[in-house]
Amino acid sequence: MDSIVKIGTCEKIEESIEEELSINRTDAKKVFDYLAATYRENTSEFGCVSPLGQELVFGEGQYYINLPKSVVMVIAFLLDITLTKGIISGVCGMIGIPSQVFYNMNKHKGEVCLLREYLRNNSILIAEGFQYLIEKECINNDLECKYRNTEGKCCIQESDIKEIFEHFKEIKIVN
Repeated sequence: MDSIVKIGTCEKIEESIEEELSINRTDAKKVFDYLAATYRENTSEFGCVSPLGQELVFGEGQYYINLPKSVVMVIAFLLDITLTKGIISGVCGMIGIPSQVFYNMNKHKGEVCLLREYLRNNSILIAEGFQYLIEKECINNDLECKYRNTEGKCCIQESDIKEIFEHFKEIKIVN
């Protein structure tokens, strides 16, 4: 399985992530920042090379990364970074997962919000169970959604919820 293996400044590591995943530098920086926050203790997969003796290290020092490309891709995916279909198919093929299991959720259409609420509600798939969203303050206000008005209230209707859940059934996100 392909791995991203690099030693260098944070910029060099970000550059490697950018090239390997075919993402932009800003997104590569998000992945690097996540790794730096997650791997606080130096591990064999990621860490910071601490200066020894007389070494002169500028900035934050030298970092190293030795992670399978699939792990870095999953981190990027979880950070909501848009990955090209070719990268997803390639990595999925490497780890034996059919790429059809991935679906690009549309935040603007309320899909991410409803999926979050579906998972919070112990997988209840009845639109009537989501009345607490309608005409109330938006509870997923970190998402850009066409159903949130300028006052921050959710304007989704029961028919919209049913339509989105039907779409989820069609693409086999839910049963």
